[in-house]
Amino acid sequence: MNHKLHTITSTKTRLIWYIITSGFLLFLDQTLKSLARANPKGSWYLIEPWLGWEYLPNPGIAFEIPVPNALLIIITPIILLGGITFILHKKKNTPLLLLGTCLVIAGAVSNLIDRFLFSITIDYLRIITSVINIADILIVVGAILILINEKRN
Repeated sequence: MNHKLHTITSTKTRLIWYIITSGFLLFLDQTLKSLARANPKGSWYLIEPWLGWEYLPNPGIAFEIPVPNALLIIITPIILLGGITFILHKKKNTPLLLLGTCLVIAGAVSNLIDRFLFSITIDYLRIITSVINIADILIVVGAILILINEKRN
């Protein structure tokens, strides 16, 4: 097999694994959000009050910044589509870029599902002074990976 064909095949295989992993993380986040909604009063802490499980319906975006839900439902897919288009048109789709993109998309889609169904996002992980969800973590980690990739290239 020539080198270029091998590179394309390994990139596609890697991308498939990133998509499967991102899909699993999206499913995990939605499952945990469902558990939080089913028991909104059920809080517990590993290190009280800094680390634990705490239900918090969040009508805002990151850091509970208020933004109208209808605006988020319209803007999020546009930003996602723009980001995906940008990534697909890059000449060098590195593993870091592909993984970061998959994580951001999974997190954004999970929070978008909440906004569409409930007009809020469901946060459940108490970390120091914030209550967040796995989708938020995916978005932040994915964005960091994309920035690291851009700095390297």
